[in-house]
Amino acid sequence: MRDHDDTFRTFILQFILEMKRTALLVSILALVSCSQKPTDSPEGFVFLTDNIEGDEGYYSKPAVITGHIANRDVYPNTAEINLTIPFYDRVDSRLSSMIFDDRFAFALLPYAPRTVSMEPYIDHLVVCPGDSIHIELDFAQLGKVGYSGRGADNNVKLNEFHLRYYLPEDWPFDKDYADAESYAEAAKEKLEYHLSRLEAFINDQKPGVELERLCRQEIEADYYSELIQSLLRYQRNGQKVKDHFRVKDAEDLFSLDCVSGNLFELSQNISLWLLYSIDQEEALRLTNDYSALSRFIRKSVRNKALRQMMTTYFYNLLLETNDTEAFEKNFASFNENVTYPLLKLNTRDRYVVKKAFKENPRLLSDAILQADKSGEGQAFVKANEGLKLLRSVISKAEDKVVYINIGATWCPGTRHEIPHLVNLADTLKSEPLRIVNFYLDNNSDGINPFHPMIETYHLTEEQRAGLDPILHTGRGIPFYILIDKDGIIVDFGEHLRPSIPKTKDILETYLDE
Repeated sequence: MRDHDDTFRTFILQFILEMKRTALLVSILALVSCSQKPTDSPEGFVFLTDNIEGDEGYYSKPAVITGHIANRDVYPNTAEINLTIPFYDRVDSRLSSMIFDDRFAFALLPYAPRTVSMEPYIDHLVVCPGDSIHIELDFAQLGKVGYSGRGADNNVKLNEFHLRYYLPEDWPFDKDYADAESYAEAAKEKLEYHLSRLEAFINDQKPGVELERLCRQEIEADYYSELIQSLLRYQRNGQKVKDHFRVKDAEDLFSLDCVSGNLFELSQNISLWLLYSIDQEEALRLTNDYSALSRFIRKSVRNKALRQMMTTYFYNLLLETNDTEAFEKNFASFNENVTYPLLKLNTRDRYVVKKAFKENPRLLSDAILQADKSGEGQAFVKANEGLKLLRSVISKAEDKVVYINIGATWCPGTRHEIPHLVNLADTLKSEPLRIVNFYLDNNSDGINPFHPMIETYHLTEEQRAGLDPILHTGRGIPFYILIDKDGIIVDFGEHLRPSIPKTKDILETYLDE
């Protein structure tokens, strides 16, 4: 799992959950984790989409990806293939296809030319509306991938781009430089090198306009994200950094005619940069007033695509915390400021899923907990060791609420939360609550203080591999799951950190039921 600076996500989540200023600032520095108002309608909330820009005949065209696997007997237990579609959630959207007769298939609406992935087999795929792409995978030679159909040429060339011209990991590390200026100079030199390699790729491979733009976006988005994250670390060490990056430097990179997956991350990092540039009391006010936040974004950013991506990110944070009520309350500003189909329709789909979950969590909970059970007419599904453990923990907690922390002893965010977890256990010690740690490693390393209410399991490789594809915890930890007295998963995500005061209120709601 990539070592990613998750300070921004914690920063904003805690704003949304209305932490006090002092506790907020401590957490920012400590938590580094690997039209009309619809609510006025008598018929209830309506997610309006009538102001979407663009040619619907183009952006609504589905793309179909089919595939065949050779030498599947090399990995006979692989039962499904996943397609990861970058967006704003901590958990990327995923489509899963069961493998049947050595074949798999996906259908999706990409809305625009964009990059996706089929990890661990294909790190980079480009998909356009109307594409029909066939993929040949060979489990005996995972580096050998064949493409055919509409979209094949783009993917052959994109594969060449990553094999011969660009390594995304090849950026300077801020820890190798004494100050921000030295680091910024080294990063700029590396950018110029990568852009020269891009020109070589263009001359050699003759990519189309869309693919060329996607490749350029990928390089420059990686550069600016690495630069911003590193400069902010220098800033936290007391160095001046504002002269080494200005938002206008990156604005021209943003175009929603083509979308490299890492543009979403870059828009988040630019939001972080802007919020760190103003007084923290003002930042707190903005993130509790979405109309004011939208005005701040419009004032700070001239590029329309970037403005809409930043606005969409903040609204998706509400959905990440399963807070559909706050999303509905603030929807009017979102509806006014977001008009690109890729952003608006993806957010609509996410809202519908979250709303359905909040209204009937049992459906999703059953789908998760019984994911390794074969249904009527289905072939046998291999038992999942991770789900076995999860079901076992739940079964031992009859008439109790279960609060699960998924973390690792090497994770700073997990370590930071331990004292808060203990304090939560002390505060609720007379309540019907079980607190459970699922650690993704076997190293105790002094992180497990004894407490009669806290149980700890160090997951085996099989258990970890079983839980990750279902709960998607591999995208980042710590990650939390809340299970009510009936054994139903009723909430999940990073917003349930024990250090956030709102978590205790949420727990007490289910303890009182």
